[in-house]
Amino acid sequence: MTSTDSRGKLPAFVMLAGTLISLSGLTWDIDWHLDVGPDSFFTLPHLFIYSGGAIAGVTSLVMVLRATAAQRNGLDPDPAVGGRAFKVLGVFAAPIGYLVAGIAAASFLLYGLYDEWWHGLYGFDVTVASPPHQGWLTSICVTMIGTAIVFAAAREHRWGRWGFMVAIAAFGQYASIQSGALADLNLSATIDWPTLTWLTIPLVCVLLGSQVVSRGGAIGTGLLTLVLSLATWSFASWAVGWYADLQHLALRDFVELGFPIDMVLIPAIVFVFGVVVELLLRWTGSSAWLLAGSGATGVIAITWLLNSMGSGGVDLGGEDGGQADSILLTCVAGGLLAGVLGGATWRLGRALRASNATPAVSVTVGGTA
Repeated sequence: MTSTDSRGKLPAFVMLAGTLISLSGLTWDIDWHLDVGPDSFFTLPHLFIYSGGAIAGVTSLVMVLRATAAQRNGLDPDPAVGGRAFKVLGVFAAPIGYLVAGIAAASFLLYGLYDEWWHGLYGFDVTVASPPHQGWLTSICVTMIGTAIVFAAAREHRWGRWGFMVAIAAFGQYASIQSGALADLNLSATIDWPTLTWLTIPLVCVLLGSQVVSRGGAIGTGLLTLVLSLATWSFASWAVGWYADLQHLALRDFVELGFPIDMVLIPAIVFVFGVVVELLLRWTGSSAWLLAGSGATGVIAITWLLNSMGSGGVDLGGEDGGQADSILLTCVAGGLLAGVLGGATWRLGRALRASNATPAVSVTVGGTA
């Protein structure tokens, strides 16, 4: 076992476990609101969400203190363990992955307090569009980005590559759920923005996976997107029935617990997209234009397919997610959005591959070198 394996593997997977616990809690909480109704702040789904953030935050703090202690003892922190270290406040040596995740986890807990105050002031709400909900959802998404950086720094190891693909697939699912807030906003548009973002985000994650993991990154990220969706939504469906029975609460009359086909349809299509992208990249090689074209073509083709199947309008709030009045405008908007983001994965992939590179000069945050 190498030094990076012994010092970096365990905390990286603890971080990943924390983010997956939060993801499981979020899908459980959403299913609970859809199938049962409003709830209090102190519930098991909420405990999952917040404990996952706490696990990620504590792990990040421990790794920052560990790197700081090593530097004070005259040792250079290993850049493959969480990424290269930055000087913070002139005191701490913080690996970039743990720095990003730690700051986000801290803000997540603050937004949790904000959420408790919000519920006390306004009562129950079951929308992801409220300010505190959007705050802590964004915080967890950034924590997942930090986790992905941690694994990208160890991509020379098999566990680092697989961990990165799991982290970025989890981010895609979490960010897609967050985008459901668009369904609660009156955008006065004929574009189906909720479904469009629900589809675009995981597709772009597949493209990013292909740029960090050179062989198998696209198909691996697509497969893990499907696996995570199957696992989390199936767990949520079971947990809602179990928790409702435990609380002696009845499910809504229209609810039939079972396999969450609606929630895994798009992930299944994303997996197919990953297979196509993997074959295309092996045939032609990678470029920013190819990634942009793949993203744009994928979103347009899949949006048109979903429309023909009558499967548009992802519903996270118990109301009609809303079919687009104009499939043409939705395809154009989706093509532009996915094209820009897909092309950006070219440079973002390079940045993530350089996350464990030692800079020529020391870099500081909030202090001097």
